[in-house]
Amino acid sequence: ESICQASIEECQSSEENTNEESNNAVKKRKLNSIQATTLLRQWQNFKKSYEIFEIQSQTLDKSFVFDFVEGSLVKAIKNGEWLLLDELNLATADTLENISDLLNDDPENRSILLSEKGEAEAIRVHPDFRLFGCMNPATDVGKKDLPNSIRSRFTEIYVESPDSNLEDLLAIIDKYIGKFAMSDEWVGNDVASLYIEAKQLAEGNKIVDGVSQKPHFSIRTLTRTLLYVIDIISIYGLRRSLYEGFCMNYLTLLDLQSEKVLKPIIEKYTIGKLRNSKAVINTIPKAPSVGSNEYIQFKHYWLKKASSSGRFPVLVQGPTSSGKTSMIKYLADLTGHKMVRINNHEHTDLQEYLGTYVTDDTGKLSFKEGILVEALKNGYWIVLDELNLAPTDVLEALNRLLDDNRELLIPETQEIVHPHPDFMLFATQNPPGLYGGRKVLSRAFRNRFLELHFDDIPQDELEIIIKERCQIAPSYAKKIVDVYRELIIQRSANRLFETKNSFATLRDLFRWANREAVGYEQLATNGYMLLGERCRTKEEKIVVKKVIEKIMRVKLDMENVYESLENKNLIDMPSHVVWTKTAKRLSVLVSECLKNNEPILLVGETGCGKTTIVQLIANFLQKQLIAMNAHQNTETGDILGAQRPVRNRSTIQELLLTELKQLFSDEVSDLESLMVKYESIKQSDYSLEV
Repeated sequence: ESICQASIEECQSSEENTNEESNNAVKKRKLNSIQATTLLRQWQNFKKSYEIFEIQSQTLDKSFVFDFVEGSLVKAIKNGEWLLLDELNLATADTLENISDLLNDDPENRSILLSEKGEAEAIRVHPDFRLFGCMNPATDVGKKDLPNSIRSRFTEIYVESPDSNLEDLLAIIDKYIGKFAMSDEWVGNDVASLYIEAKQLAEGNKIVDGVSQKPHFSIRTLTRTLLYVIDIISIYGLRRSLYEGFCMNYLTLLDLQSEKVLKPIIEKYTIGKLRNSKAVINTIPKAPSVGSNEYIQFKHYWLKKASSSGRFPVLVQGPTSSGKTSMIKYLADLTGHKMVRINNHEHTDLQEYLGTYVTDDTGKLSFKEGILVEALKNGYWIVLDELNLAPTDVLEALNRLLDDNRELLIPETQEIVHPHPDFMLFATQNPPGLYGGRKVLSRAFRNRFLELHFDDIPQDELEIIIKERCQIAPSYAKKIVDVYRELIIQRSANRLFETKNSFATLRDLFRWANREAVGYEQLATNGYMLLGERCRTKEEKIVVKKVIEKIMRVKLDMENVYESLENKNLIDMPSHVVWTKTAKRLSVLVSECLKNNEPILLVGETGCGKTTIVQLIANFLQKQLIAMNAHQNTETGDILGAQRPVRNRSTIQELLLTELKQLFSDEVSDLESLMVKYESIKQSDYSLEV
């Protein structure tokens, strides 16, 4: 390139000299005028060709959509940095075999071959490069042993937990709260005794979490408790802060009986040695004097909008419709944070969290950050809903973010993202075993969260929730909850339903309350349509009907109800359908759901008219109905859309040409000229009047 540029500059210099000689009529060149003119013309043509080539080359460089991006391992090898491979035994055997040459016994022969880059020569390892691996023992869910061919190449060291030695445990406690305990020399021993006793109760199965599993208390649980104590000690004082911290980290995941066992022990070692312990617990803290406009009072607690404990991810576990996500949304609104949500499923991909390459407005590929990265950078609250539905490998990729290091690596861009101070991560899940498809999370993964267990909403609180949310009469709310309570009793006695939540959830009660009702008879009718018509046997329907009639003190005649609600125009519409009683009943039920804007699930044997009734109602209402056949290989992209090659370019060009001709009324008819004109107008400051 430099030679070509120098030649062109020489050509320009010669051309200037020739013009000067011509003007002065001086003949100093050895070549005659014809040869000089021909040579200059050739150089000028070459210059133009070179300029065209340079422009094309720059355009081509910009049009490249793929390029090899070196990973952290390759950069560390070249620069002599240290690399830590965390959770090493979660990687596949194929991935580990690709780096096996880095574990060679002879440092001089350590290398790695970048076959993906198309290079034939291996990269030699920098002398200062060091490789570390960390892993949990293969005694937990999702954990596996390293292949022997890889494990034997490492120098293996077993790391014992620091809590196995009392002196080490006291040293850790002193490091965190020692400076606050100058006047209370026994507080360190009390914290250590509390931690050891709680751990012994867990290991002895004397306390269990909300789903009757053994809780896992580790040094991470203790240190996070002490960090929280440091955050609130200026408000509550040392002993009260320890009480709050241990209650938050140790009690929130336990069931009610286990909480009754552990809570007195927490009180004993924290506030139990204070003279007025009850008064200390009931004391309402004063509003913070510094930045008081950043705090709001929530019952007798003060919550900072920036969420001082935001460094700890929170896992909320509980039955469906127990208010897990709603509570997080409420707190986000209360503290002025934007909340975003990711719904996990069996096929959730890491790209949904971190981002992926998508086409931009020009049709080129560009990296689009995922919702998790966006929340990290902007300080949003993010909820990972149905966490234990996601694949294990996707969840384990978040370990670094869930640790106290709090950082996230984006492999596609090799960018390391640190969270905004306001960022907060929540996760929700239903208990595994009770709900289909839910997986048991590993102890190591769960231990990274602050766990909260939500039980079923107490039935006396259901009345208040339904009355306030659906704005119905208190007497209506009481009747709805009474029906719900009685049906649970019937289920327990007759095993009518597999689980207490398989009958009705809070969402079902909301649907019932949201349907317009004038009088108990209409309220009872709505309830039977929602709860009775989902039952598959006549006996189950009779049980539901009797319970509703008993609580509402009405007599239900559903045949007359369905007959009165029939749409005569729908039935009289020309069609090949024979309108039996079953078909009329189904049309009424579907129409009521549509009127109340409820999603509809039709369950029945093949050929019983499920699809037909939907098509008839859609035709009657003049709505376009799109039918999609789902199957076991259906992907999210089949429903929502995905990146596809552009097809039928000629058809698109013809459509664009027609639109541009209508836009411009001049005689220009070729697409290229019209596009140039459109772009010029688009970039100008003038508006186009159509």
